[in-house]
Formats: sequence, C-alpha cells, structure tokens
Amino acid sequence: MTSRFSQGDLPDLGSALELFEQEQAKLADFQQKLAETSTVVDSRNRMLTVTLDGSGELSDLKFNTTAYRTMAPAELSALILETLRKARSQSFQTMQELMGGGPLQGLDIEEIATGQADLAAVLGKVMGPSLEAVQEAGGIGAPKRTDDTDDDGWER
Repeated sequence: MTSRFSQGDLPDLGSALELFEQEQAKLADFQQKLAETSTVVDSRNRMLTVTLDGSGELSDLKFNTTAYRTMAPAELSALILETLRKARSQSFQTMQELMGGGPLQGLDIEEIATGQADLAAVLGKVMGPSLEAVQEAGGIGAPKRTDDTDDDGWER
C-alpha cells in the first residue's frame, strides 16, 4: 500500500511540538520561581508585617508591637487592609518581573489574579506561538472567524 503523502508533503509537526515543549518548560520554570518567592511588607507605622507566598496568598500576619491593643477596631482593620493591599500590589509586580520574556510576556498578572482579564485572550497569548508554529508547518488552517465583532480567534 502506498501513502498519499510524499515525505515533502508532511507538515513539520516535530518543530511545532518542540516549540510547545520549550514554552511548557518556561511555564514550569515560572511556577518554580513563584513557589520560591515571598513578599514581605511592613505597615506604615511598622506595627505589623504581612507576608504573602509566591501566588499572592497571605502566609503570615505578624504584630511587631502591642500598639494594636489601643487601636479602635475600624482603625486596626483599615491598617491591616492597607498593608495587605500594598503587599498584594508588590507581589503582583514581582510576578510580572519573574515572567520576563517568557510565554506569559504581555499579560497583566494582576488582571488575571483579580479576575479582570479576558481568559480567552490570555489563552490565545499563551497558546499563540505554538499554534502559529503548527500553522506554519501546515498542520492546521488559520482560525476561522465568526460574525462576532470581538473575535478572539477561537472557532465556536
């Protein structure tokens, strides 16, 4: 039996797979760096210290003095929230820096973490290089457009 494809007609999916594996390795490296990262922020009056892990979650809240005992509940609450927000902002900035030129370049980590990012756009940016390599190799056609004016490139 003969194949209907000659060797030159087959798409070079090996190169596309190699590119995908490289991007996957970059993501794994990013995750490892996040796991090793923490953000530590003191309140403006240094009364408390907030520590966030690499994913921006609260891992420690330490009172450095006993001054909180004389504060009004609303004042203490406001100080904790202010310090936590400052720590979250710094944590997101650190995440953004860790991304560097990797597969997540150009994505706003804070928007993703707070649910403000368009997940279809995020997925398109993450998968884009691999899909383009497969398209160039002749493995798949260009994404079909729909009548939707805010087309994200995905066929529905």
